[in-house]
Amino acid sequence: MLELSKKYLQKEEKDFSLEDLEKLQKLIKYHSDLYYNQQNPIISDYEYDLLFKKLQNLEKKFDIKDAETSKVWAEVIESSFEKVEHSRPMISLDNTYNEQDLVDFDERVKKNLMRENIFVKEVIYNLEFKFDWLWIELIYQEWLLVQAITRGNWIIWEDVTENIKQISNIPHQINYKDHLEVRGEVVMPISSFEKLNEESKNLGKKIFSNPRNAASWSVRMKDIKITKKRNLKFFAYDLANFNDFLKVQKLWKYSDVINSLHNLGFEISSYFKKFVWIKSLIDAIKYFWDEKKKIDFEIDWLVLKTDEIDFWEKIGWTEHHPRYAIAYKFPAEILTTKILSVEHSVGRTWTITPVANLEPINIWWVVVKRATLHNYDEVKNLWVKIGDTVFIKRAGEVIPKIISVVETDWRENFEEIKAPEFCPSCKTKVLKDEDKVRFYCPNSFDCPAQHVEKIIFAVWKQGLNIDWLGEKQVELFLELWLINSLASIFDLKNKKDEILALEWFWEKSFTNLINSIEEAKNIDLERFLTSLWIPWVGKKTSKTLKKLFKSKNDFLNFSYKLEDLEELKDIWEGIAKNIFEYFSNESHKRMLSELLEILNLEYYKEKSKTLDNFWFFTWKKVCITWSFERNWEKISRDSLIDILEKNWGEFVSSVSKNTDFLLAWEKAWSKLEKAKKLWINVIDLDYFFEKVENR
Repeated sequence: MLELSKKYLQKEEKDFSLEDLEKLQKLIKYHSDLYYNQQNPIISDYEYDLLFKKLQNLEKKFDIKDAETSKVWAEVIESSFEKVEHSRPMISLDNTYNEQDLVDFDERVKKNLMRENIFVKEVIYNLEFKFDWLWIELIYQEWLLVQAITRGNWIIWEDVTENIKQISNIPHQINYKDHLEVRGEVVMPISSFEKLNEESKNLGKKIFSNPRNAASWSVRMKDIKITKKRNLKFFAYDLANFNDFLKVQKLWKYSDVINSLHNLGFEISSYFKKFVWIKSLIDAIKYFWDEKKKIDFEIDWLVLKTDEIDFWEKIGWTEHHPRYAIAYKFPAEILTTKILSVEHSVGRTWTITPVANLEPINIWWVVVKRATLHNYDEVKNLWVKIGDTVFIKRAGEVIPKIISVVETDWRENFEEIKAPEFCPSCKTKVLKDEDKVRFYCPNSFDCPAQHVEKIIFAVWKQGLNIDWLGEKQVELFLELWLINSLASIFDLKNKKDEILALEWFWEKSFTNLINSIEEAKNIDLERFLTSLWIPWVGKKTSKTLKKLFKSKNDFLNFSYKLEDLEELKDIWEGIAKNIFEYFSNESHKRMLSELLEILNLEYYKEKSKTLDNFWFFTWKKVCITWSFERNWEKISRDSLIDILEKNWGEFVSSVSKNTDFLLAWEKAWSKLEKAKKLWINVIDLDYFFEKVENR
């Protein structure tokens, strides 16, 4: 079924035969059963939606009277729960991934209203996050929660009352005497889902492919104590006895219904926006897209619904969905693909990492061909093999991650993924850290792969910050022997002809590269130490380490002992050992000698506590919340930290009773609240620069 799914996803509708249509109908029914009844899908939601839309179009094309897409796929599964009937059938929503479809939807709404002699220039809509999770209906009688039932096949499903009562934000009693049937969804936070899967891996139990399936499974546990432990949440958004509630409460708008549910004690989506259509569509979607990244729940779509309830009946319904509402689905984050092979990558910290080569897929408009498997324990926990079909996720700019494996009967013959016995780059025997999951190549000085990674790391923005020298350029320059060390980068200005001979380099890009390299010569001590690829020494450790270097001689004749380094703040035993070995190595000393002749390095000077050198922020701990704007220019937090430290201040990442100032903007909610409670001085950007510039 997986191969057939991939085949029909790639096949154009014009090439489908009637036989293909019949196979696709069976395929959709198969996937629906896995999704709704077994909570064990083998394709992503996005891929299912594409197949379903394709089937809808084909049924219209072949004029199928008894269309399968108009039927309900979820069945009443066998379980120990009592079967019950909904008082009003639950219905689905039409959906789209295209903003133009939303504009067309608005036009259809206006036309349907015009047929009823209702003429409106702009329709008022509500836009809210939709959690595509486990649908639940809560039934209240005489103030009390008396029953909870699932969605099922829209008409019949299970009574899960005792399990639902274990969810902390569901009220057992409300201030409403009349009969009430509240509908909503049970969701599981992403953090709880990840914790559950981690525990399941360690115990060798079922791994869930997504939080929705984990939540659905948790509600159906016979042991209600397990349901209680799963940290589930319920969000209300509808009622079964909708019209009765409107009459009792005397409501006319959907937004008022949502607010009334909230006033009765039900948690609703805090991201609920009322707006005029068309004029603010893009802004509204952008707002929700930005907010989505901050939430600890998986949210796939937005629901757009007309606010005037009187319009609903006039706009009407189809057999499958209402015409007054539509769902806008965000670009897919999770898709399925196949692992074609695995490479064993050697990094700058000697660690060997398994990297999966994938059948190319497009996630968020980016073609993904590779995904990290992190380490060999993760491979074991996921039970992943070469040839497996896997669920893969790409969130923002984060490296794509394999979430879980689609289990099949024939995967027993697939190749297992094991740590290599010898380094794939230098053929040195691979070692494993004691009591750790790390496999590594101990040949830190002569391993070619580590050499490449070290140079790539050194030129990135936290180090030398050479903007026009990226990973691909470093690899190519090394391959062509245009560079062979970090110091040799500063000689590229003398290799203009060789560089301009390359297909993708031209005069302007060469000039930009050389200018960036020249600027990198003026580097502060902290960034220089960060760029040296000392294992586990990053920006924070470099701040402590720079105090040891007051001259060039301190680099070339490193006199500190291992026990001296272990005494330094924030430097534990393992890092101290790496630092000591690095500066004791003759190869590194030669490399440092070359670099120090080229760079304009400002060595460390002790801060004086005398009044002559006392500035406003001297010895003050300052927390800086985020980026700012000044005179229409953006100022990053990193640049503000640099300014603070040059004025003898100390940056702290969180607000505590020891913090002296919080530099914040108006949307820094949590830190502002904490600062107010602790009576911490809150300053703005103008005040900060006033004190810096008038010191």
